[in-house]
This record gives sequence, C-alpha cells and structure tokens, in this order.
Amino acid sequence: MTNLVEVFDAAWIEINHSTPIAPPYRLAAQNRLGEFIVAIWKAGRGALIVERAVAEFNSQSSVPPPGPQVL
Repeated sequence: MTNLVEVFDAAWIEINHSTPIAPPYRLAAQNRLGEFIVAIWKAGRGALIVERAVAEFNSQSSVPPPGPQVL
C-alpha cells in the first residue's frame, strides 16, 4: 500500500465484505477504523497495516449488524 487512503479503503472493503456496517453506524465505524490505521502507522508497524487494522476493528467492534434494530 502506498498511502493511508489506500490502506483505509482496502480495510473498509474487507470489513464490509464479511459483515456490512448499517448506515447509521458507518461514520463512527469509519472514524474508529481510521484511528486504528493511524495508530498502527505511527507505531512504525507498516507491514500488514490492513490486516492489523481489520483485526483490531473486529476485536473491538460493537457495531450492530445491518437490519432492523431494537432500541
């Protein structure tokens, strides 16, 4: 990956491929993913940023699946 935008796009596609994020939760989920990517990048762990960010997102995700939500 040559830049963080490409990293973000690849990670977001991978996350949504397995469990699509419902529209009301997308912005918060995208912000959280971006924070993970920047933290990994700043820590100098450049290799496998996409895989690490997706794993971190999935391990800490509290985003409900798409579909009707009970409040």
